[in-house]
Amino acid sequence: IPPVFAASLGSATEPTAGNRGDRVALLSSTTGQRLRWLTQPPAHASDEVLSVRDGWVYFVRYPIDLSSRSATPSPAVWRVRLAGGRAGLVQADASGYAVSPDGRTVAYVTSADHGNAVEIVTRNLRTKKRNTIVMSTRPDPGANNWPPNISGLTWAPDDLHLAVQFELTAAISSVLVFEAFTASTITDGRAAPALCTAAYDQCEEADPAYLARGQLSYVIQRLSRGGAASASLAAWQPGGRASPRLSFPQGMQTQAYDMTARGQAIWASAPARPGGPWSIWRWSGGPPVQIVALPRPSPGAPYDGIDAIAW
Repeated sequence: IPPVFAASLGSATEPTAGNRGDRVALLSSTTGQRLRWLTQPPAHASDEVLSVRDGWVYFVRYPIDLSSRSATPSPAVWRVRLAGGRAGLVQADASGYAVSPDGRTVAYVTSADHGNAVEIVTRNLRTKKRNTIVMSTRPDPGANNWPPNISGLTWAPDDLHLAVQFELTAAISSVLVFEAFTASTITDGRAAPALCTAAYDQCEEADPAYLARGQLSYVIQRLSRGGAASASLAAWQPGGRASPRLSFPQGMQTQAYDMTARGQAIWASAPARPGGPWSIWRWSGGPPVQIVALPRPSPGAPYDGIDAIAW
């Protein structure tokens, strides 16, 4: 198999909204062309890719039609081989999943106490040692921003530290680092530097990924007081200073992003205008390169946008 990445593509051909959802595809990282579908169109659910590891693609399946009897009441993590085949259940009642570099430890996001708390669970697969990090508790039964979104789980090369994207609302997002087996609440997390000034009206951090030498890379998205948007890639060694690595082209909306431990980045940019074409970019140092511009979505197109992306 040539160098590839997986992406979640939203179907544009489903006849009813109740059946409409994302499915996972394998694409070439050289040309951006789709090589094969890895999951079948899920009934009343949506597949979102999480990561690619050791020949497996991990993804989370979200229910999108809870009125259907076949709809699962909670998300679950599945995996399918890069070569194709049937998907298998990995973890029920989980919306994120990450395997440590040594393959001995996993982390996943789940809800507890009948949905009144959101937690990260870390578990050693050999010793069965387990730890729970409470990320948020429901503040009010009528809270309209519940639950917060927790995504981008990624292990450090030392197999001891864990980074995560914590999104309280659509406009408030940060990257936090935890000691996987000693942290107990969100207050034990260390926030990655935002590298923003007072000139920005909004500043968010997203998409954490560790580099081979232990630095944490992440995307910083800014909105100036004048309404201009910009985004950049930063690298940070906890205990040290953060440094910018890449400035994305001006005005680009980085919809989905992922980075390898060796520092190769790949991302999808959303259309600058509604109904416009999507594009996929690659960066290995130097100027970023656009590897494909997907045709404008239409009723006959096999996709309706890109939701998530992973090497």
